[in-house]
Amino acid sequence: MRARQRRQAPARRRLGTAGALTASTTLALALFGLPAEAADHRSPAHDFVAGFKAADSSYGAMFRWWWPSSVEASTAVEQLREVAEAGYKGVEIAMVMDGTDYVVDPGEHEYGDANWRAAVQAVLTEAQRLDVQVDLTLGSRWPAAVPGLDVSDDAASQELVTGSAVVAAGQAYRTDLPRPAARTYAERRVENGKVVTTTKTSVPTYVTATATRCVASCTEKQPQLDLTTVTDLSGSVKAGKVSWTAPKSGTWMVTSYWKRGTAQRNDAPFGETVSPLSEPESRVVNHLDKAGAEQFIAYFDGLLDQRTRQLLKANGGSIFEDSLELSGAQLWTRDFRSAFRRVSGYSLDPYLPVLARTAPASPFAAPTPVYSFAKGQDQVGERLQHDIDATISELYLGNHVTPIQAWANRLGLKFRAQPYGEPIDLGDAAQKLDITECESLGCSESRMRTSASSVALAGKRVVSSEMLPGGFGNLYGLTQAQIVALANREYALGTNQMVFHGLPYPTMPPSADGTITDSAAYWPGFHGFGSNIGEAFGPRQPSWTMEKELAAYYSRMQQVLQTGRARYDIAVLNQTFGADEPSHDGSFLVKAGYTYGYVTPGALDQLSASDGYRALVLDDSPMSLETAGEVARLARSGLPVFFVGGTPEHTVGYAASAAKAAKNDAALQAVFERLGNRVTVVADDAAVTAGLAKRKVRPSADIADRAVHSVLRTEKGVSYYVLVNTGDKDVETTADLAGTGSRRYVLDPWTGEVTAAGKKIALDAGAATIIVLADRDWATTRPRSTQTEGSGTELADWTLTLDEWLPGESGDSSATTRHREHVIKNVPLVSWTQIPEIKDAVGVGSYTTTFTAPSTGKADGAVLDLGAVAGSYQVFVNGKQAQPADQLSSRIDLGNAVRPGQNTLTVKVAVPLLNQLRVHRPKEFGERKPTTNGLLGPVTLRTTSS
Repeated sequence: MRARQRRQAPARRRLGTAGALTASTTLALALFGLPAEAADHRSPAHDFVAGFKAADSSYGAMFRWWWPSSVEASTAVEQLREVAEAGYKGVEIAMVMDGTDYVVDPGEHEYGDANWRAAVQAVLTEAQRLDVQVDLTLGSRWPAAVPGLDVSDDAASQELVTGSAVVAAGQAYRTDLPRPAARTYAERRVENGKVVTTTKTSVPTYVTATATRCVASCTEKQPQLDLTTVTDLSGSVKAGKVSWTAPKSGTWMVTSYWKRGTAQRNDAPFGETVSPLSEPESRVVNHLDKAGAEQFIAYFDGLLDQRTRQLLKANGGSIFEDSLELSGAQLWTRDFRSAFRRVSGYSLDPYLPVLARTAPASPFAAPTPVYSFAKGQDQVGERLQHDIDATISELYLGNHVTPIQAWANRLGLKFRAQPYGEPIDLGDAAQKLDITECESLGCSESRMRTSASSVALAGKRVVSSEMLPGGFGNLYGLTQAQIVALANREYALGTNQMVFHGLPYPTMPPSADGTITDSAAYWPGFHGFGSNIGEAFGPRQPSWTMEKELAAYYSRMQQVLQTGRARYDIAVLNQTFGADEPSHDGSFLVKAGYTYGYVTPGALDQLSASDGYRALVLDDSPMSLETAGEVARLARSGLPVFFVGGTPEHTVGYAASAAKAAKNDAALQAVFERLGNRVTVVADDAAVTAGLAKRKVRPSADIADRAVHSVLRTEKGVSYYVLVNTGDKDVETTADLAGTGSRRYVLDPWTGEVTAAGKKIALDAGAATIIVLADRDWATTRPRSTQTEGSGTELADWTLTLDEWLPGESGDSSATTRHREHVIKNVPLVSWTQIPEIKDAVGVGSYTTTFTAPSTGKADGAVLDLGAVAGSYQVFVNGKQAQPADQLSSRIDLGNAVRPGQNTLTVKVAVPLLNQLRVHRPKEFGERKPTTNGLLGPVTLRTTSS
């Protein structure tokens, strides 16, 4: 969760094949240099349009479904039906128990127990009937863990730790190896309703030892060592004792290196779950060792009987792993030193003091180095760190991702994962994973962009996002308009599959001591993270009464964003492992109107002219010889290459010696010297944009208002543009869009309508629109409105009928919602919080008024402007719903629904639950600011005429 595939829908559901990648493409230089695929009439455009209009849910959003592990199968099945009925693609079953501040017995509520297995099988059976996708997480919570795993086993998460001792010049050191500070951990179990804790110690195993001369006295808080003096003491160690005499000059630091289990539980990031999640407690597997993957696979395989396996294969979903929130000093595995030599080409042993670290107290902090180094050696440490990180990336991808993906694929499933939180090359990860996922809480913009462009280079379609609306502290306080705006901003960064966090199981699990049972006191029911984080989706929310329209919106947006291949104007090299901060910030390109994708060294070999990139931007950051070779390849192919500030002078990693590192540096410099004027060196980012203009490399979407960002995907000669207003103000602008199509269409993701597009683009703050460039016969369109609006009439005399949602009464479950009706005539259009009798009310309010339309005249339509509305809304004219409302706009076209004479207008508004929860659960919600709720107006009706 924190920073530190494609599913082929069954044929009976899939309405078109336009979303599928073509097996091969033929490159042609299109307008502005954009590549256009060869036409293929085997997948006619009307299939895409039919799917778009119908809001094909096989492209739709999903929910992370929070179970308190052991659940009632019948309840789970009913929830799944509600998800399917609303029009969503599916669910991902997960277990999080942070929502209870009391002890829950793992013997009764444990991931993988008999009730869990029965519920999973029942859900999969029903999913087959409903045609929805069901994914499973890699065990309970995260990181991946196995109950009862021996913390000292190679399969368990390991760290490298150190002990140290100071030895004076010429002193004989003949004693026990210095030991690391002890790591203790709690082994918990539940007895008689209470948690009983046994304190255990993780036993270290000796790895090797070194002696290194200190620059000064060795007594500083962070002793300063001279790396050129590292001495291998492994031959002087027998039976745990060292026999060594220091040289006659200088003060020396003897360092012993040990591996030991971190004993990390699967309750990242804080490690503070009240209840044990299993008995015995689960311990995190070693993500760098194949033994860890093998142990987990063996454990999970044991949870699946033959029938469940058949159902999983038929469903064709995914196995999901959350972000890598691994704790410890220095991640380690038995093969780390040999893997380092394989990856970097030299031995780690002469530089082992660089790996000496202590584990951080905070899960969001980095380990602390034990030592500093002599003057001029800091760069050596940085270069070594790159090679250490590269080794971690290689081990994770080869020993964890590869075997788990192979296992998932054997089950007929994809492997979807968030491959960040540790130093992983996201481009390399995207090539190996079936589906790469980021998240709104843990992914910086750089990380999200890197994930999206890496997936595109890997030739894969889906870029998933764990979408946490509002992050911390917004549970039950967000409107659908706010959630849609947040999703749109992620769409603008290249993600195209929302997995909303989350759909809670309805009721609370009982406490282990039997004193707490599910009741109305916990209304509106269980939530995986209590009141702290995320949003709760599902029928407990008043907005769910309007959810079909939201689900259809996400399906349409994601169908477009999963069609064909993503295209970017400019590639920016991002050499940062984990991609949290780019090695060169590409955001200046957006200000100049360009789209850009970050490319990592692990994906650079996939980059070519056929990917649509029209220039490569990088800087003088250190670079590997392999990366330099790929840059040279691209430059020789004719791709414009811009170096900001100069070409690199140093290789990014180190070598067996300073002399060898210098030789590598010289080889790197020679690569760029040979390229000569094939690459362009500029002083700053502004010079890059000037250079692009000089070369006539223009933005594919040149939008006058730079707050509007674009995403381009192309397939079979059709260009699909998604335009998102990322600003906080409404805009009206124009856009020059590159493409081969002779006609411009606008696709409305709220209504599914396809119309001929004009030149002007109007977007409310946070809103999105879709423009397609295609041939004239690509779609049959509704004529574009050229109507003019007459003077407006402000509507008054409103009656509010409020369906208030309340907690149940004594004896009711937490999932029980009572309803109470209020009828308020001549209600003012102000927030409910300003109306005394409903100031804390939540639910669905229906505002009704009547108006008279003229029986003569030229008016042939009407537009309703609600002014302001706080909540999700729908509009009805004479008892019939108007078109689905764009939740980010207060205007809605009523078409010809208004008839001459008297008309009845109803505006339904569904609001979040927060204001009632401030009263009902003040300890958790009382300090939150009340939300503004209801129809705020002024409401104006304008007739339109052609």
